[in-house]
Amino acid sequence: MKTLPSIRWAAAVPLALAFALLAGPARAQDRRGTVEISPFIGGYFGGTFDSGTLAFYEGDAELQAEVAYGGRLGFNLSRNFGLEFSYLQSDPKLRAKGSGAIGSVSRDLGKMKIRLYELNMLVPFGPYAGGRVQPYFVMGGGVNTFQPDVGVGYTSTDSRFTANMGLGLKVWVDPHFGFRFEGKGRTTYLNSDGNYDYCSHHDNYYSSCNDSQWIWAGEATGGIVIAF
Repeated sequence: MKTLPSIRWAAAVPLALAFALLAGPARAQDRRGTVEISPFIGGYFGGTFDSGTLAFYEGDAELQAEVAYGGRLGFNLSRNFGLEFSYLQSDPKLRAKGSGAIGSVSRDLGKMKIRLYELNMLVPFGPYAGGRVQPYFVMGGGVNTFQPDVGVGYTSTDSRFTANMGLGLKVWVDPHFGFRFEGKGRTTYLNSDGNYDYCSHHDNYYSSCNDSQWIWAGEATGGIVIAF
């Protein structure tokens, strides 16, 4: 039986990483004062716009999983702390959710162009494998820009506050080059869901009438990291 090319590549990747880790001692434990550039590609994993958060559609709408890519510029300020500017973009499809009734149909509304501009802090811990494998915690915030592409008349761009949190891993081949993998969860503020007229006549429901609306999403990316 012939081995499929995809299986061969799947076996080659961990072997290559293992070889890089065992190739010799690393000098990557203390990276204070260095600058890192990290281009990446991966996936953006949607979220749901609740009813009332979109100007062009009244019901709930879901963002579909889509390719995401971008870059990061980081500064290692100390052994265990760094700051990083990050840009990510993705154009996921926007799908109207069915009503939940039997026979209800979901339909595509178009696309939602997403652009993320963030400042994040990185807190490394470890390291492992003599300094070549460096896990880290990442957290930060910035601006999430939405631009719907759903037809003529809906081309306005809106920007909202966003916050993220996640974990990552850097695998150094030498002190100046390595691979980087990262997973994040994020939340973006959309608006306030306050219906004061309704609440003033239904005091018992006040706590549910003044909720803020947020959209939750995630992303997983991988790429290279260049340090100098």
